[in-house]
Amino acid sequence: MITIPRRLLCLFACFVGATASLTLAQADAADQLIRSRPVSQGNTGVKRSSTTHSGWSPQGNTQSVQRNQVASNRKPTLVSRPANGSVKQVGYLDGGCDCAECSAAGVLGGPGCGMEASCGLEVGCGLEEYGVCSCDACSGDLMSGCDSGFCDGGCDGMCGGAEIDCFPLFLPILRVDWSRFSFFAGSQAFKSPLNYPALDATGQPRGGSGSFGYYQGFNEGRDLRNWLGLDLSAQLGVRATQTNLDGEEFTSGRMHQVFVTGGFFRRVDYGLQYGLVVDYLNQDWYYQSDLLQLRGELSWKVSACHEFGFQFMAGVTDQVVTTNAGGFTSSETIEPVDQYRAFYRRAMGTTGHMTAFLGGTSEEHFIWGSEMEIPLQTNWSLLVGSAYFSPGDDTALDANEAEGWNLSIGFAFRPGVTGPKQRYRNPLFNVADNGSFFVFRR
Repeated sequence: MITIPRRLLCLFACFVGATASLTLAQADAADQLIRSRPVSQGNTGVKRSSTTHSGWSPQGNTQSVQRNQVASNRKPTLVSRPANGSVKQVGYLDGGCDCAECSAAGVLGGPGCGMEASCGLEVGCGLEEYGVCSCDACSGDLMSGCDSGFCDGGCDGMCGGAEIDCFPLFLPILRVDWSRFSFFAGSQAFKSPLNYPALDATGQPRGGSGSFGYYQGFNEGRDLRNWLGLDLSAQLGVRATQTNLDGEEFTSGRMHQVFVTGGFFRRVDYGLQYGLVVDYLNQDWYYQSDLLQLRGELSWKVSACHEFGFQFMAGVTDQVVTTNAGGFTSSETIEPVDQYRAFYRRAMGTTGHMTAFLGGTSEEHFIWGSEMEIPLQTNWSLLVGSAYFSPGDDTALDANEAEGWNLSIGFAFRPGVTGPKQRYRNPLFNVADNGSFFVFRR
């Protein structure tokens, strides 16, 4: 059974009373306005003769003249227009208030704008229809807008900090703009030098193979203009992977990875586009590690669809890990590989793109690959990615161990509708994976 607090009942009764008074006042104002309008007297003297005439007569000609005079005496109702040529928003009644006037005067009466009839009582943040509006859509001139702290404060931030008893009557109330989020899942396969652990004291031969499994996660972007006053956006995303589900020849454990990507970026229609994020990787397999790298992008959009640029990945930390493979324990140093890529990107719709890249690494690899996000429906996209690391002649490891690759295919789902204006806050970077975060053994 739902219990409604007494304070809520009082507020509801006050609201009903105020609404009834406002409705009666508006009805009286409309009635007075209608009665105060002058009635044209030009047609009172016009009488239609009941006598039937055949052919032309002077009386019929006189009636026609009178009708023309009545029409000419009617004065049109003029509507004033501002000097700049724009049309001013008004209420239903002549002389009604508009949003700016009501907000300036502190009036919460109508008729007004938004939710008729009111001024300043538009749909607020947290009360919008599920998944359609958001706090980003609030304007600063609204009395219940973001400037009042309504958006960011939740229950404790409404009404100037007054405490309001929370109750489970309208739950769930989610102040989430789902168009900022992308949820994804799929399957992947990859290989790196860490798939070949040391099995004895000599370190040779090393046994191993590629890894196959699944991934899932989310990526979210948001506009920072209201916070920083700059055309920047932020993003934060997480990817979790589960591979080697039945173990390997040297271990029975599954491999678990968690990638976290966060940073800043700026999207444009034409010109310079850039971004910088930090990638974190936690690995738990026959070893455990925590690594960091920086990932950046600088590109030039020659049109709304075509883009050329440069990407880099730079390792920040390395780590000495203890491995336990095939009953043999040893220590090895691992680190993220520095990557340098030149790329071309072709935009497809609001959220889709196709990217092709090639480049090199600090460990003498030659890289090439591609990434695609293909829009399928309003909320769904197909994700396909590949990257291949071809070892050079000067690599310190054997060629089969130094080789690396990553393949993935999956789907992305955006629960909110993403419009053209929201593309500026769509995350510029995908959450890191085993292709963009390539780990090497020294």
